[in-house]
Amino acid sequence: MDCKPKVYPGLTLIELMIVLLILSVTVALAAPPMRGLIYRTTVDTEINRLMASVNLVRSEAIERNQPVTMCPSRMAETGVASCSGAFSDGWIIFSNRNRDSVIDAEDEVIQVFEGLPTGYTLTNRKGTIPAQERITYLSTGSSWRNRTLLVCAPDRREASSKSLVMNIVGRPRITRNWGTCPLI
Repeated sequence: MDCKPKVYPGLTLIELMIVLLILSVTVALAAPPMRGLIYRTTVDTEINRLMASVNLVRSEAIERNQPVTMCPSRMAETGVASCSGAFSDGWIIFSNRNRDSVIDAEDEVIQVFEGLPTGYTLTNRKGTIPAQERITYLSTGSSWRNRTLLVCAPDRREASSKSLVMNIVGRPRITRNWGTCPLI
């Protein structure tokens, strides 16, 4: 019978500290690129959400054979259907027979959207005015107005801007770096 104690392999305190040091250096080097990736992904998500909204407004106007409007609204938070504020706070899409910015009794709220995440901006192309003008499409699928909505990340060095550009015929498209982000 062998009386030797069993030896279990393991890490010494010095080996464990070296592993932790290597791990902390790796995390410190990876964190800044991850933040940029998150900013870029969020800008992409928000501009795609805007594009889907504008396409919905246009298709609903054609399908209903009447004007349909997208306007800034905090309805997602408040539950009150009204046009006010800026698109960065949220927006609604509603049928709009008389083409005003008031949701009348004969108007129907089609869809409600929450605002952008905190720190992200939605402005005009110059970055000087928050986007707040309603977007109305007629039954022909045209909007009769050129317009650009610019989405910017909180740190514009980490992520480039993206814009939703609508021409006078009503065709929307997404483009990168088409405008100037506001200085925060």
